Amino acid sequence: MNALEIRSLVKTYKNGFQAVKGIDLTVNQGDFYALLGPNGAGKSTLLKILSRITEPTSGRALIRGKVASLLEVGTGFHPEMTGRENIFLNGSFLGLSKQEIEDSFDSIVKFAHVEKFIDTPVKRYSSGMFVRLAFAVAAHLKPDILIVDEVLAVGDLGFQKKCMDKMKDVANGGMTILFVSHNMQMIRRLCTRSMLLKKGRIA
Repeated sequence: MNALEIRSLVKTYKNGFQAVKGIDLTVNQGDFYALLGPNGAGKSTLLKILSRITEPTSGRALIRGKVASLLEVGTGFHPEMTGRENIFLNGSFLGLSKQEIEDSFDSIVKFAHVEKFIDTPVKRYSSGMFVRLAFAVAAHLKPDILIVDEVLAVGDLGFQKKCMDKMKDVANGGMTILFVSHNMQMIRRLCTRSMLLKKGRIA
C-alpha cells in the first residue's frame, strides 16, 4: 500500500523562485526513505508541503495516515507549555486518546532524558532538550508517517545513534519514514530507498 503519492508537485514563491519543479514520487508503507541533495535543492520545501505547513502552487500530495513532523527545533510545541503538556497536546493532534498518551508517557520522558524538567515550560529548554523531547514524542506516539529533517544534528552523537536505532525499530514495525540527512553512512545503514533532488527536480 502507498503511504504517499506525489504528482506534478510545484512550489513557486512570491518572488518567482521555484523551489520544487514538478516532482512525482510514490512512497510505500513501511519505507525508510531518504531525501538527498545539496542545500537549496528543495528538500525542506517538499517536507513542509507533506507536513501541511505550506501549500504547493500546483500538483497534489496524497497522504494516507497520521503524520508527525520534526522539521526544525520547536516544531509543534507551544513554548509557554510544559514538556508534560506538550506531550499531551501533540498526542491529541495525532488523534490519540488521553489513555493512549499516558501509556507511552513514561517511555517518552525516559527516552528524552528530561525527567527533571518535564514540568518546566519548554521555552526554557536547551535546543538539545527540545529536540530530544520532540523526537521522543514523534517516535513513541506511533504516527503512520514520520517526517524528519536534519533537526537531529542538534543532538549529541550518542542521542543521534539512539534516534537512528529507534527509527529503524519503528520502520520495521510498519511506520513510513521520510528522512533528510547529509550523513551518507547513516543513510546506507538505515534507508531502504532514496531520492536525489537538485534545483527542485528529481536528479
